[in-house]
Amino acid sequence: MLFTFNSFAGVFEGGDAAKGASLFKANCAACHKITDEVLAAPGLKDIDVRWKGKDALIVKWIQNPQAAAASGDPYIKGIVDKYVGTFGWMANQAVTEAEIKDILAFVKAGDTGGGGDPNAPKGPQCLTLDEINKAESANEEGDGTIWFIIIGAILAIIGVTAANISRSLKNAINEREGLAPLVERTYWAEAKSWMWSNKKFVSVIGLFLFCYFTVVGYRALMDIGVYDGYTPDQPILFSHAVHNCQNEIDCQYCHSGASKSRHAGIPSANVCMNCHKGVKKGTMTGEKEIAKIYDAIGFDPATGTYKENYQQKPIEWVKVNNMPDHVNFNHSTHVSIAKIDCKNCHGPQNMYTVGHVPTAEEINGQDDVVGLVKLERRPFTMGWCLECHNKKEVDLNSNGYYQEMHERYKSSEVGLRTLRDIMEDGEATVRELGGWECGKCHY
Repeated sequence: MLFTFNSFAGVFEGGDAAKGASLFKANCAACHKITDEVLAAPGLKDIDVRWKGKDALIVKWIQNPQAAAASGDPYIKGIVDKYVGTFGWMANQAVTEAEIKDILAFVKAGDTGGGGDPNAPKGPQCLTLDEINKAESANEEGDGTIWFIIIGAILAIIGVTAANISRSLKNAINEREGLAPLVERTYWAEAKSWMWSNKKFVSVIGLFLFCYFTVVGYRALMDIGVYDGYTPDQPILFSHAVHNCQNEIDCQYCHSGASKSRHAGIPSANVCMNCHKGVKKGTMTGEKEIAKIYDAIGFDPATGTYKENYQQKPIEWVKVNNMPDHVNFNHSTHVSIAKIDCKNCHGPQNMYTVGHVPTAEEINGQDDVVGLVKLERRPFTMGWCLECHNKKEVDLNSNGYYQEMHERYKSSEVGLRTLRDIMEDGEATVRELGGWECGKCHY
């Protein structure tokens, strides 16, 4: 008993609020505020007062709520009775006692230290809805081809009109001079006659048109499946700027497959409801867009309960990025092994509302991204991936995957020679480690 008491003594003291801020954002901010406001769980203000003398129990509660509830503690029973019926059980949190101390230090510091409330807007770097709409409108580029068609049609009309006037004038002159009128010919026959009489001019124009349409056709073919700046309308105006930038909800809270599977995944309405059981009014669109989630899943915001025997309606999100079937791209390899920041590929999604295909300029302009690889090719093309693999440096001692590769290189004379060749310039790139082999990405 003495050992247990000493192990958990002072859980509200001695933590690092700065470390706790990042831990709170990653594990708690989606459901808790550090004020007394209820989000999708109780507010954490004065948590040290409410849990006074229960240091061991709060650690157990965070790590395994249902096991802590089984202790019969009356305060925990009150929490369960008040919130579990509406919001469900809190998931077991994979945090250590030391990390819990840091989190509680951050919560206790509140707005006076430790970084403030992560649920509050973070200032001018997070765009408002009007600023987002202006930015997205500025990225829309007009298609110049339509103007060529319009100008060509106008010139054709002018040409036909001029030919008719010229013919009428010549017939009038012939009639005055007693000559026979011009022979009636079709426009095509007239055009062929004119072109034959002006072979040099027609040849130059023909060569120009051939080159122009060859370039236009080539670019059109190269654009198949490539959509710079593509921002489709979605059934719900979900704002990354609010969730990711203002509230600092980690990308993987919603796209949970990014670190452990090929696909990042689209969150189900149940994930949305983790927060929106409590958050019933948006900061930009009020109740309008959140009501669409309630309608899809069958939730009554007035009573805070789900409707019985409700026929749920899937939210039909429009896919933004579509990887070709012959390409084997694995999110987990890039996120968990290579430690690539989401913004390195997806750009500043935290500055947009719905999903958006970034341009190279948007990606390269992110000065806040650690380890950003600036690329010149168009995003989500093969050349873009190859350029990244050619530039991205790899620390062979950064994690177990590369360490194992490093050891294999050192285990034989051939491997040592290969390693010396790779490290000749002092760095190892993904390309040098096999990242340009066709079979790595293609079936």
